[in-house]
Amino acid sequence: MKIALILPLAVVFAAPVAQEAALPSAAAVLAAAPSGDAKAVRTLIETSVNQILVVLKDRGTDRETKKKKVVTVGESLFDFPLVAKLVLGREHWPKFDAGQQKEFRTLFVKQLQDSYFEKVDLLTDEVVEFSDPAGQKDGKMTMLTHIISKNERYEMLYKIYKKAGAWKVYDVEIEGISLVKAYGAQYDEFLRKAKPADLIKKLREQPFERPKELENKEKAKKS
Repeated sequence: MKIALILPLAVVFAAPVAQEAALPSAAAVLAAAPSGDAKAVRTLIETSVNQILVVLKDRGTDRETKKKKVVTVGESLFDFPLVAKLVLGREHWPKFDAGQQKEFRTLFVKQLQDSYFEKVDLLTDEVVEFSDPAGQKDGKMTMLTHIISKNERYEMLYKIYKKAGAWKVYDVEIEGISLVKAYGAQYDEFLRKAKPADLIKKLREQPFERPKELENKEKAKKS
């Protein structure tokens, strides 16, 4: 099972940190990031990973308590409300009334959190290599990382922006596939034939399967 492809959040939060990391490729860098911002972003992500490691390695803590602690760290790292909004996109988000938007955010985030934590126990000797963050022309930043798992290497790119003075992750690309776009395509297909209330009902009753793009990438890695 290609955990790095199926569960990007789990790998980010639960994998050990390598001591050294390669610099980002030239294609990934659009502009030099201010040193202060780059340091803040790298510290944010590395610190979050270390906090999760402490939680997961604590044999004296039950699974449910671990989950709550992991979720707390994840919520401080990711702007989940923005991720949910971006997933629906400009076309579909305005079709949801305020109450539906709030419930969709809750259900979508719960789906992500439950899915990544469900497979955390499958992680074994994975390590994460962190590259230096790179500034983008729009003031946002990206941070390239690599997941090393059983002699396989997966590329992950974090997209980060500043919100009220704090850096937050709003999207992750796994082997070039955007988490936001992958889930967005899935919900877009559903909403082409249904209403916002139908999507919320679906999420309440049974979560969607993982996006086809991620599933296809997993199959490609296996071949």
